[in-house]
Order: sequence, then structure tokens, then C-alpha cells
Amino acid sequence: MIDIHYLMYNIKEMVFYEKAGSMSRGAEEDFPALARVRKASRVLKLMTTLGAIGLSGAALAIAAVPGWFDPIVHQTFPELGIQGPIVPAKRAGMIGLMALPMAVALFGLWHVRLLFGSYERGEIFTGAAARHIRLVGLAMAVNAVVSLLVHTLGSVLLTYDNAPGTRQLSISLSSDQYMLLLTGGLLIVIGWIMGEAARLSDEHRQIV
Repeated sequence: MIDIHYLMYNIKEMVFYEKAGSMSRGAEEDFPALARVRKASRVLKLMTTLGAIGLSGAALAIAAVPGWFDPIVHQTFPELGIQGPIVPAKRAGMIGLMALPMAVALFGLWHVRLLFGSYERGEIFTGAAARHIRLVGLAMAVNAVVSLLVHTLGSVLLTYDNAPGTRQLSISLSSDQYMLLLTGGLLIVIGWIMGEAARLSDEHRQIV
């Protein structure tokens, strides 16, 4: 059985240590779970940093090499039946369009990194941590919408100079986009709840 009063007492103690400053060695010994969170967050922060750098580098390399970029466009728009190399003007337009979800993803990764940084410092129930959670969720939700728009606009860009009757407007909605939107919304709500909890904790501490 879980003693809810004991659990709430420990949460209040953890918040007290956070408000008092960086967690001391003795505090970590009192709360081994939080110490594990800090260690795991340190590793995950490094992984997020390396992932963002790798993702950026890979995207730039693919965009710079037509032999890599064009096949990706062909695979992304199989319904258009595109054959052969993409003309430079269309390739430039597609690079610009596909950079939009990449930029949103990197924004989300940046706030994931900041969130793990907060956890690494022992700042769990804080307004800053709640804000990072909300922004990660916002990035996921926005990316779901942006990816839909990119596919639609990309189909127009790739076929605008086709013969009349062969120009296409393709709208693609997948379960992945739905889940991304739903998960993003969930994180936004969790961030709101965490932010309210942090605010109430601040008010309680000031009253006491």
C-alpha cells in the first residue's frame, strides 16, 4: 500500500530543498530517487545535445547533395509519380519547406535539453521546468500541423508547371501526425498543471 501522506510529505521536502538552493549531498542521500533523476538527466541532456547536433548536420548534408535530397522527396511524395532529378528551383523551394518542421523539431529539442538541465540541478517542481514541458509539447503539436502543410504545399510546388489536368494538391494525414498532436497536447496540459503546482508551492512557502 502507498501511504499518500508520506508521499506528499516527501514531495514537500523535495520542493523545500529546491527552493533552498542546489541539493546538498545529505539531501541526495535522503531522496535517492531524486539523485537518480539527476544522474539520468545528465546523461539524457548529453544525448539530446548530440542528437540535435547530429540531426542538424545530417539535414544540412542531405540538403547540400541533390543525389541524397531528391530520393527523399520521391519517397515522401510517391503519389505524384516524380521521376528523375528535381529542377534546381523546385529543389530550393522544397528545401525551404522541409526546413520548417526541422526548425520546429530543433526548438523542441532545445527545450528538452533545458528541461534535463533543470532536472540535473535538482529543479524538478519549478515554474521553469513546467515552461520547458509546455514548450516541448507546443513544438510537437505545431510540428504535426506543419508537416501536414509542408506535404500539401510541396505537392503544389512540385507539380505547378505540369500540364493542365496533371497538377496535384495532395493532403496526407497519418496516424503518426495524430499521435504527435495528441502527445503534444498532453505535454502542454501537464506543463500547465506543473506550473500551477509550482505557483501554489511558492505561495505556500511565502505564507509559512
